[in-house]
Amino acid sequence: MCSYVSPESLMPPLELISCAAIARERHNFQVALIDAIAENLTIEETITRIENFNPDIVLSLTGFECFEEDMDAMCAIRSNFPEKIFVFFGHYATHFPEETLRHSGVNFVILGEPEIVLDNLLSNLVSNLFQLDERIEGIGQLLDGVFVKTGSPSRIKDPNDLPIPAYDLLPRDGNYYYEPLFANPYGMIQTMRGCPYQCNYCVKSYGSKLSQLSVERIVKEIKIWKSLFGVKSIRFIDDTFTLNKGRTIDLCKAIIENQLHIEWACLSRTDNLDEELLVWMKKSGCKRIYFGMETGSQRMLDIYKKSVKKEEALAALLLCRSVGIETAAFFMSGHPDENENDFIETLAFAKAAKLNFASFNPLTPYPGTGLFDQVKHLIDFEIYPYKNRWKDEKIYDKFDSYKLKFYKGFYLRPSYWVNNLTVLRNNFFQIWKLGIGMLRYLFWDKQFVISGLKGEKDKL
Repeated sequence: MCSYVSPESLMPPLELISCAAIARERHNFQVALIDAIAENLTIEETITRIENFNPDIVLSLTGFECFEEDMDAMCAIRSNFPEKIFVFFGHYATHFPEETLRHSGVNFVILGEPEIVLDNLLSNLVSNLFQLDERIEGIGQLLDGVFVKTGSPSRIKDPNDLPIPAYDLLPRDGNYYYEPLFANPYGMIQTMRGCPYQCNYCVKSYGSKLSQLSVERIVKEIKIWKSLFGVKSIRFIDDTFTLNKGRTIDLCKAIIENQLHIEWACLSRTDNLDEELLVWMKKSGCKRIYFGMETGSQRMLDIYKKSVKKEEALAALLLCRSVGIETAAFFMSGHPDENENDFIETLAFAKAAKLNFASFNPLTPYPGTGLFDQVKHLIDFEIYPYKNRWKDEKIYDKFDSYKLKFYKGFYLRPSYWVNNLTVLRNNFFQIWKLGIGMLRYLFWDKQFVISGLKGEKDKL
């Protein structure tokens, strides 16, 4: 989803290159990666790439807001290669496998974590000359037009048993992947899967049970990124990177001992941090920590089941600043129970935290979350054609008003520019580019940033 609509960043498709490593290292397949988003390919150009490589199997990932486009694109591509086997995976494909199969025309849908299921699927297909002769656990398919699902999604117990993602397949003829105000070349590593917290709005791609890579494996992957691409910055894309304090400190020490010389960023919760941990993170190159703060209202934090106290969260954010680590927080609005006072508290919190960066986004309840189950009677949802909207249009009008007030109140303060003078000076040209877009939104083109909120198609 971030790859599809974000104007400020583009992330490498880690899930695809992890699956590519399974196919190549465990089955000796020749494998190619087509990142059509990174290379800005049309469907016709993508079809040509597939024709040139002439694969037996095509594996693709589904997104969220772009789910309908994913289905339509795959259907168009699939019609050109009726003899090839097509496989889909992803959150919506897992939750709506039958609909995914019928609208995309693919042969199989993988449920849940894809690597082990793909491994078993390839073993069976190869041994039976690409005719599946038995039902593989974790697969959805149509047999004579009837939907059949075998087993439920299961977790991979130890990700260290998986081969290292096929980073070498990523395009190397340009800096396709990037993140705001980070050095290029830029890379990304997932060091753990799962999140034990119970925030009711959060999509858990890998469930609640935690599985994590060893420090040695992470260091090895950083070295591969450096040798292949000469990366200067790394994003650890885990849901909560700092969950295991001891492991995080050990990794920081290993980065220093191996003289990896990278700047890096991660996503954390405010209740996972203390001064000792932050000092080691800073020493090893941590430039920025992202926080899913969501709101500055304790009432709304409790509704979202964040299990966070706002006073403690504020102290943690200020501690990051004192150590010298940038802070960026995501806030959201749009819950039916939210009121004006909740918004006022949120803006006040963002200011008090002296954040370097803050974003303000609409709340979207997604299937598979506790929040969706609570409010689904208030949601107009269809999987295809894709629709996921509040029935009450006033929620969107209120969000538009809050968003404008938030950005004006947060970024148009003299104290913000004074407190962030060093960050702004060191990233002048990128700040200028982002700032022009923000000013355009704030003062004369309200649809510039919020296009898509009310159903318009976002441009790539």
